[in-house]
Amino acid sequence: MKIYIWLIVITYFLTMSIIFKTSDQQIETTMLCNMWHLDTYAVKGKKYAPNKKEKDDYILFKEDMTFTSKSEGKEQKGTYTLNTNGAYVLMIDENGEKIKAYIISISKRALVLKYDINEISDVEVHYNNPI
Repeated sequence: MKIYIWLIVITYFLTMSIIFKTSDQQIETTMLCNMWHLDTYAVKGKKYAPNKKEKDDYILFKEDMTFTSKSEGKEQKGTYTLNTNGAYVLMIDENGEKIKAYIISISKRALVLKYDINEISDVEVHYNNPI
């Protein structure tokens, strides 16, 4: 009888952990699906404004797992996958080029990414969503 009760308890907790993990992933995915405007760069805690070429830069993550971005006046389109375990977004543009960006933080109004690119690996890129 004790084994049966323990099996019920363990099954309950495993089920609840799966449900809550799925909910967290859906919340993160829902928050990511927005228009994110480039706000600032941060290096070792010090913030820097983008240059004039980057004034209108953005990333738009859509619910259909596609994205549109603008970087220094150049628009790109592609698809993306969200890895919530590794906390990163993998973007693949129309030319097949891949860019991995680690999600440092995300909220309804702010997104901080760190791109997996050697030249800027120590730069946090801050985006905002003015809603």
